Amino acid sequence: MAFISSINNKSLVGIAWHIASCLLLAMTINLSSCAQQPTQESTQEPMQETAQSTDMNNPPKIVGIVDGCKSCKDYEEWLSEHGVDYRIVTSPAEADSCALILFCGGPDLGIAPERDKLDSLVFNECKSKNIPIFGICRGMQIVCHFMGSELIEDLGELNQKHQKTSDWKSRFHTLILSNGEQWRVNSRHHQAVKDVPFECSLTGKSPEGIWELLVAADSSMMLVQCHPERSEMRGTEVEQASINYIKSKLE
Repeated sequence: MAFISSINNKSLVGIAWHIASCLLLAMTINLSSCAQQPTQESTQEPMQETAQSTDMNNPPKIVGIVDGCKSCKDYEEWLSEHGVDYRIVTSPAEADSCALILFCGGPDLGIAPERDKLDSLVFNECKSKNIPIFGICRGMQIVCHFMGSELIEDLGELNQKHQKTSDWKSRFHTLILSNGEQWRVNSRHHQAVKDVPFECSLTGKSPEGIWELLVAADSSMMLVQCHPERSEMRGTEVEQASINYIKSKLE
């Protein structure tokens, strides 16, 4: 009986030791899991920050349309047809988020002082931040003016084809390029750029010698006196060249 009692005692001790070992192992696993959880969270947070910073470093490529008169419909439709994203720029700070700034057509310089001021401020922002510029009609004239060019205040009898009328179909004429090509363009204006204030890789003149297309040698700007955004210009050489230039700045 003493032998049996001794065996039973040993068995109880063994069972107790086994239970204690299992409990100790379970506690060790639980503590290890708790210790690793903060480490997992800390690795996730930097990944989120990296994703956010990547988005900030790669902003969407958009065109900023500067128009103090809010008459942007033709320009908006034109860009949309070519899949180009845009925004209306109403302050110099808004230009910083744009890959290119478009200066629109409109009234002569001096007719709308508030618009002249906005154009001037946005132009200065473009030059200081190296933002490319595309100018149409008035946009061509004011950019050249801001860079020091004089304007021909009134073409008068110099070029009747460029006088302001409501008949756009009669405004088509030949544009003679410096590379020998000739394009058909539509322009309607009584003021013009007198001299070119920057070096160009390509220029275009009317048969009467009026500057109507300027492409900067460093590709920082393209200026046209005609209206490539208008529906009757779809598919023309100047319209295709204009949209190609704009898209090249969004790549």
